[in-house]
Amino acid sequence: MEINQQISKSLSDAFDRCIALIKPLSQVELQQKPDAHSWSVGQIVDHILICSSDIPDRSIEATSRAYDERVPVIEQIFLDLDAKYEADQSLLPQQEYYDKEELLQRLLDCKTNLIVCHKDKDLMPLCKGMEFPQLGYLTRFEWLSFIAVHIQRHCYQIERVLEQIETEPSQEV
Repeated sequence: MEINQQISKSLSDAFDRCIALIKPLSQVELQQKPDAHSWSVGQIVDHILICSSDIPDRSIEATSRAYDERVPVIEQIFLDLDAKYEADQSLLPQQEYYDKEELLQRLLDCKTNLIVCHKDKDLMPLCKGMEFPQLGYLTRFEWLSFIAVHIQRHCYQIERVLEQIETEPSQEV
């Protein structure tokens, strides 16, 4: 499978899984937090959207390394569900209350924009707009792979939140 099709499928699958988790939720469930230090499902989705809006590829540079060299490290970091990370301030959820239909539409729009924007681009050059913490500059393919893996991680988080709020009495929001 050609790499543009491969990454499009990965992104599509990740976004579709997130959408499938959100669709059956009520507005109340979307806002509920398992505890004071956790995010609600709405906040998790907002974080996903903030991190998935674009990749820093306004300035690019050819590289001699493999276009997907850092993908295994990205997967190792983000699919280790026991590891906890602090999000940068700029990536934190922006609200306390979220509208389900608006979040679903934003997820669909984000998915479409990423796939359409990158379907014909060369995914092999390094994106020089921003370095990834501890990994340096990533290729377009690696940035898009990060987005897919990051969404997967947060889908697991959404599932855990939903399990926790199911076992607790419903709270009014």
